[in-house]
Amino acid sequence: MKRLRAGMAVFLMLAAAACASHAPDEAGPAPMSRADSAGDSTGLQVRVDNQNINDMNIYLLRSGSRFLVGQAGGLSKTTLTIPEAMSPGDLRVRLIAVPIGGSRPIATPVLIVPPGQRVYWSIGSDPATSTASAG
Repeated sequence: MKRLRAGMAVFLMLAAAACASHAPDEAGPAPMSRADSAGDSTGLQVRVDNQNINDMNIYLLRSGSRFLVGQAGGLSKTTLTIPEAMSPGDLRVRLIAVPIGGSRPIATPVLIVPPGQRVYWSIGSDPATSTASAG
């Protein structure tokens, strides 16, 4: 019985060491695309001014499904890009921000975003003070 316990302990230690030595390239799901600082990326740009303390996962709502666009850090401004292939053909865009470790999600109204325009989204510290527009 002691031999079995010792064998299990060795096995668990080796398994833990193997898991610790393999670090994933990225934590969490990869975003669709992130705009570079020059703004040269193709697709629909989403400028997020997250005035909330929580980091947010930003999703595109399309046909009842959520597609991860990227993350917006708490108390920071971020530019994300929805790839052209994922941009809605009817120009209607609805986004949802899900706080990481926070309370309930915050959504934009449906926005009509013509080609060449961007989405500007200010997520307030209080969800009631959030605003979104296209321009």
